[in-house]
Amino acid sequence: MLETILLIVSIALIIVCLLQSGKTDGIVNALTGQSSNLFAQQKERGADLVLTRLTIGLGIAFFVIAILIRMGS
Repeated sequence: MLETILLIVSIALIIVCLLQSGKTDGIVNALTGQSSNLFAQQKERGADLVLTRLTIGLGIAFFVIAILIRMGS
């Protein structure tokens, strides 16, 4: 039962991570010397905020379920 839930959480975590927008533009601009807002306070809003919170929740669920499976064996 827990193994099935772990599989579903794993697949959902992969999908949510792939849906997140990339944040590499700021790093590339900082390294090349171009103008960027890398160190400006930028808050996530809307879908980005939801995806970030969902990723955190799924990550925590993944580790908790993995520990429970290990303790049950």
